[in-house]
Amino acid sequence: MKDSPLVSIITPVFNRINLVGEAIDSVINQTYSRWEMIIVDDGSTDGSYEYIQGRAKQDPRIKVFKRNREPKGAPTCRNIGLEKTNGEFIIFLDSDDLLAPHCLQQRTQLFSQHAGHDFLVFPVQYFENKIGDRQEIFLRFFYQDYLTSFLLQSHWITLSPIWKKDALNFLKGFDETLICMQDGELHIRALLEKLKFQVFGDKKYIDSYLRASNSYERISNNVSDVKLEGKVQANLKLYNLLDQKEQLTPLRIRMLAAQFLNISWNYNLLGHSEKAFDTWQLAYEKGMVDKKSYFIGKSFIRLRSNSLIRNSRIGAGIAKRTYQIFLPRFMLKP
Repeated sequence: MKDSPLVSIITPVFNRINLVGEAIDSVINQTYSRWEMIIVDDGSTDGSYEYIQGRAKQDPRIKVFKRNREPKGAPTCRNIGLEKTNGEFIIFLDSDDLLAPHCLQQRTQLFSQHAGHDFLVFPVQYFENKIGDRQEIFLRFFYQDYLTSFLLQSHWITLSPIWKKDALNFLKGFDETLICMQDGELHIRALLEKLKFQVFGDKKYIDSYLRASNSYERISNNVSDVKLEGKVQANLKLYNLLDQKEQLTPLRIRMLAAQFLNISWNYNLLGHSEKAFDTWQLAYEKGMVDKKSYFIGKSFIRLRSNSLIRNSRIGAGIAKRTYQIFLPRFMLKP
């Protein structure tokens, strides 16, 4: 074990005093002992930082830092953590999620068999209150190829990969300017740069757990003006990245158009019709949709956001099926 590679686990924390202890315990309980846990506090006010300091005194492999630069948020904390790491391999563990005891053992062992790869990907299982109380797996079926799939929805999440540190440094970590979609954007950049990877999709490889309690609302699930604007920013960046890499196929353009249509009608649901139609107009100006699809999309945004349709599952379903006649199905992701 002494000659085994060091694995760095990076955890951003913000006001998680009731949960972060479980995440720390899941690392301490690893069957693989060559690890360090880099925890970066994002300005907690609930005693999380002081609690983690106490845990670090009990185990020197736990190291805690405070975010020392703007902007606030998990991507900045993860990048600071990356700067502090000493490990050859990196795993990102959020403060509310858990590792199975065999996680590091499995991932390092498989990396020894795939030494030429830049990252490996593993399935993550949901849980609510305790491991095993839900059976859903986060490792989605993909359409055609991973890059195309990521433009519609994330195929894996931040916790799924184990990375070579050199690969993350090559990618320059997370984009700290993005309000949302930072993990998906990182993974898309990895795919665009043609980093070598392997996905272990079988359920037997499950080695980590994503908290999804009904009583616990993940920040990433909230819909707001700020979040929607962040999605516009992220999808524009992805469009430009694919354009620069000459990877804008017709199908991928439709995937991006689907995202803009989704954002637009969500703006309308919030009562911001001007932003809704400006966003859809932006997709048209970028050439994601032709004039016919643009006008059909505008009418769909109006109809789908109507209160009578919005509050009726049957009405919403009929509206969606009707417009699928005129628009590619990917454009009706909502």
